[in-house]
Amino acid sequence: MELVGRTLINRYEILEKVGVGGMATVYKARDNKLNRYVAIKVLKDEFATDQEFIKRFQIEAQSAASLSQPNIVSIYDVANDGDVHFIVMELVEGRTLKDIIQKEGRLDWKKAAKVGSQIAAGLSTAHKNHIIHRDIKPHNIIITKEGIAKITDFGIAKAASSSTINAKSSSLGSVHYFSPEHARGGYTDEKSDIYSLGIVLYEMVTGKLPFDGDSAVVVAMKHLKDDAVEPKKLVPEIPDGLNDIIMKAMSREVVSRYSNAMQLYNDLQTIIKTPDASGVGREADESLYATQRIPTVSKPINKNMDYSKRTNSISSDKNNGINMKKARKKVKHSSGIVGLLLKVILAILFFALVVFGSKLVFDTLMEPTKTAVVPNVIGSSEEKARLILNNLGFEVQIAGYLDSEFPRGYVIKQKFVSGEEITVGTTIDLTLSAGQEKVTVPDVSNFSVTAATKALRDVNLDIIVIEEENDEVEINKVIRQDPKAGEETYTGEKVSVYVSKGLPEDMVYMPDLFDVKEAEARNILDGLELVPVIKYSSSPDKEEGVLISQSINAKEKVKVKTEVTLVYNKISPEDTTPTPVPTNNPTQAPTSKPVVTFSPTPIPTLAPVGTKSLTLSLVNKGSRETFNVRVELNGDIKGRKVVYNQEHKRGDQQVIVTYPADATGMIRVYIDDVLDSELMIQD
Repeated sequence: MELVGRTLINRYEILEKVGVGGMATVYKARDNKLNRYVAIKVLKDEFATDQEFIKRFQIEAQSAASLSQPNIVSIYDVANDGDVHFIVMELVEGRTLKDIIQKEGRLDWKKAAKVGSQIAAGLSTAHKNHIIHRDIKPHNIIITKEGIAKITDFGIAKAASSSTINAKSSSLGSVHYFSPEHARGGYTDEKSDIYSLGIVLYEMVTGKLPFDGDSAVVVAMKHLKDDAVEPKKLVPEIPDGLNDIIMKAMSREVVSRYSNAMQLYNDLQTIIKTPDASGVGREADESLYATQRIPTVSKPINKNMDYSKRTNSISSDKNNGINMKKARKKVKHSSGIVGLLLKVILAILFFALVVFGSKLVFDTLMEPTKTAVVPNVIGSSEEKARLILNNLGFEVQIAGYLDSEFPRGYVIKQKFVSGEEITVGTTIDLTLSAGQEKVTVPDVSNFSVTAATKALRDVNLDIIVIEEENDEVEINKVIRQDPKAGEETYTGEKVSVYVSKGLPEDMVYMPDLFDVKEAEARNILDGLELVPVIKYSSSPDKEEGVLISQSINAKEKVKVKTEVTLVYNKISPEDTTPTPVPTNNPTQAPTSKPVVTFSPTPIPTLAPVGTKSLTLSLVNKGSRETFNVRVELNGDIKGRKVVYNQEHKRGDQQVIVTYPADATGMIRVYIDDVLDSELMIQD
C-alpha cells in the first residue's frame, strides 16, 4: 500500500518512507494539528488482518506511551485509518548504533561507556514501570546528531505485573543478544535486558560479538554453555573496571548480574569519571562478613593449688554458710515490714505506667503516622518530578546540579531509594542535571524556517516552531526567538522561534503595478482576490498602454474582494503616428518599447464566411531579426485557443488574423512567448 502523500485520520500527512522492519514500515510525517514532524510506524499489509499481530502492535504503544525519559523514543498516539494501523512516535534524526559499529568499527571505550549508561538510564525507567524491552540490540538504539542514545522499537515489550514474562512461546528479537534464559525458552525479566545490554557494550568496545555461529541454534547454545573472551584480552587499553562491568552484566547466572539497570548506570558513570576506580563491577567478598563463632570466656581453675588448702577452703565455706542462716533469721522479722512497703510502692508505680502507656497506645491507634512509598523520578524533568512527589505528600528540595548526559533540569539523583516507605511530609532532595556544554544562541530573526533550523542545529540546539499572525514580517520568516540571540544555553536545549503567518486570511498587500502591462496586472489582482477596474485616460506625454495611476497605494493592506481602479494611458488613433523601421536597414534596433496595435475595425472583406478578422501592426516588434507572433483566444466558451502562430521578420508591417465569428472572451497576442497585448471580443 502506497501511503506517501496520503493524510491519515485527517491529521498526519505522510511525507516519505524512512525504514522497513519485520512487522512495520516507518514513515516521516507532518502532524498538521500540532505543526511538527513525527515518525509513523505502519503495520505491514500482511499483518493488518492478523488480530494477534494487531494486538501486539497496540501493546507496543500502550506499554511505551507511559514512558517519559530522554533516552526512550516517545510514543504520541496509536490509531487506525481503515485497515491502516499505525503508531505516532517522536521523529529522531540520527543513525542506529549497529550502523555506526559496522561503518566505523569499535568505539572509543569512553564513548561506549557513555552510550551504555544512557541505555541503562532508559531501561531503568522502563523497568520501574514494569516494562521489559526483551529485544535490546544495536539495531534498536538510535544515536542522534547530538550524541544522545534513544531506545526504540518496544514492539515485543510487554507490561509485566509482579511476575516475569514467559518467553517460551516464541523466540523474539535477535539471537546474538539473547540472554541464556531467553535462549532456553525460560522466564525473562529485567535482568534479561541487562544481559543484552552487556552484549551491546561488548560489541561497542571490541567491534565484535561475543558469540557467533553458522546458525541461530549454535549461537543460542553458546549463550547457554560458553564463557565469552574478556573484552580486555581483545582490547587491552580499556579500563579493568569497564571489563568487569561488561562481564558482570553478561553473567550466565541471573543472580550474578546487576540487580537493576540503575546499578549498571552508576558503575558506568564511575568508570567514565574515574577510569582507575577499583572494585567497580565486582561483588564484595562475602566471606569477610560471614557469621563467626565467638569463644566462651571462663575463669580457669588452678590445678597446681595444694590439696590441703583446697580442703580448708571448702570447710571455711561450710562454716560461713551456717553463720549466714543465723543472720537471715535475725533480719527476717524486720524485713517483713519493709518488704510490704516496697510491694505497695511497686504496685502504685505499675498502675501509673499501665494508665500512661495505654493512653500512648490509644493516641497512636487513633492518629497513625501516614507513610507513602517513594517513587522513582530519576530521568524525569524537575516539573514532572515535583508533581509526582507533591501528589504523594512529599516536599521537594533541589540539592544542586551536576554534569550529566541528561538534558539540563532532569533528575539524576534522589535522596530516598524508590520503593522505600517513608513518612508523608518528608523532604526529598533531588539533584538535577546541569546538562552538557554551553553554546551561544545564534540570531535567526528574519530567517526562513529552514534556515533557522539549520543555524540552530549547527550549534546542537533544537527548534520549536510557533506560528502567529504578523502584518510586519514577511510570511514564513522568524519574528522573534526565545532564548534571545547571544544568550548562553546548553546543547540539546530547544529554542522557540515565532514565525510569521503573514496577514489574516482576508487581507493582502497591494502590489506596485506601475511598469506592469494591463493583462499582467489583471492576472496579479485576480490571484490576490482583488477586483480590477480598468479605466483609460489620454496623456500624449506618456507612452501608450502605461499605468497612469492605481486607486490603492503599493504595500497598503487591503481586504480581499476590494475593487482596485487602474487607469492606463490610451492615445486616440488620430494622435498615433507610428514610425516604421526602414526596410533597407533591418538590423537597426527599435527606438522605443515594442507595441502591438489593433486595427480600429475588423476587415470583413478579407475574412472567410463564419469568421471575423483583425489587423495587427508589427511595427517595432521583437528584439531579433525574426520573431514569433502567436494569437490565442482566452475564455472561449468552446475551449478554442490558438488561432494564429507564425514567424515574422522585422520588415513586416502588419498581419491580418482571422478567428471564429462565435468566439468569446479575449484575444491575446504573444511576441516570442511574452504577452504583449489583449483585446476584449465584442459581439
